[in-house]
Amino acid sequence: MARATTVNASGSGGSRGAAGAGGTVGANGSGGAAKGSSARRDEILVIAARLFARKGIAGATVRDIADEAGILSGSLYHHFGSKDEIVAELLLPRLQRSNAVYREIVARGADPVTTLQELLRASVRFSAEGPDVARIVHAEARTLRENEALAPVQAARMASRKLWVTLVRRGIREGVFRRDVNPDVVVRAMFDATLSSTRWLPPDGRSTPQAVGDQLTRLFLGGLVAPPSPTPPPAD
Repeated sequence: MARATTVNASGSGGSRGAAGAGGTVGANGSGGAAKGSSARRDEILVIAARLFARKGIAGATVRDIADEAGILSGSLYHHFGSKDEIVAELLLPRLQRSNAVYREIVARGADPVTTLQELLRASVRFSAEGPDVARIVHAEARTLRENEALAPVQAARMASRKLWVTLVRRGIREGVFRRDVNPDVVVRAMFDATLSSTRWLPPDGRSTPQAVGDQLTRLFLGGLVAPPSPTPPPAD
């Protein structure tokens, strides 16, 4: 797992070298992972996260990031090999960390209802800790899917989805969850909700991760848990 740096106020702290882990980022071949000051790199990542969240990955240019950072565009390449490398360093460590927590929750071996409750709450907490990253992951699914340079990021996204889908399928097999639902649709809806939960949290909203997590848990499990079997009539 990539070495994580301190998460900044926006929750978008990066991991040096994480972007190059899959060997698909760094268009100039230099990687850029060992370049520049760590503090400066983290500052640029915070700025990039804010711009990507607001303007989109395609809409935010290297010049935009450099201007916000108060440096020349060419100077940005002293710290990062490409814009794709910046995106990967923003998203991959966060996704790897959340996936590790999700796996730990599933490995506890609790029943599907309890496990899904914990997964939902954890997902909301991750969105609260990194709101800009959450907005990027939520809005840029197509970009992450289609950009081959970001294949490691997409693989991490799919790993978390697969873990959750497997749990829902298990609940259906065990008769805990309804059989008339599509596990993939259910999980996609859950991730849409948890990733967009930042709108209800400060500074945009007034709720807390605990409160939002509890509400989403009640909402989804209320519709997913199978109703109790009808009590058979008493024998004559």
